[in-house]
Amino acid sequence: MSQGFSEIFNEQGAVLAALGAMGGMVRALALKTTWREGLRVVAIGSILSFGVGILGPHVLRPWIGELPDGLTSAFGIVAASAFIIGLMGITIIENWLVARPKGDQSDGA
Repeated sequence: MSQGFSEIFNEQGAVLAALGAMGGMVRALALKTTWREGLRVVAIGSILSFGVGILGPHVLRPWIGELPDGLTSAFGIVAASAFIIGLMGITIIENWLVARPKGDQSDGA
């Protein structure tokens, strides 16, 4: 049990969560949100970046394009994608999940 827990909550996960929080913080500061809204944006950015983890470059492929083979697993690319996910995370959630009318079953494209 301890082995699996330490594989999920390792140093890489902490770094990705911190970078996602920084992305959320940049968004909150740029939009001059209240401290409560800023805290919400930072928390969501951190959680999303941790949850997406090393799949970040694949999730962001529609926006950043194809990366060369082997580069999608490089820590710098994964870290940059965690920051971008933290920056865009609240927008993705608000536009695709919360604001969609209940009868709309389209994929958003």
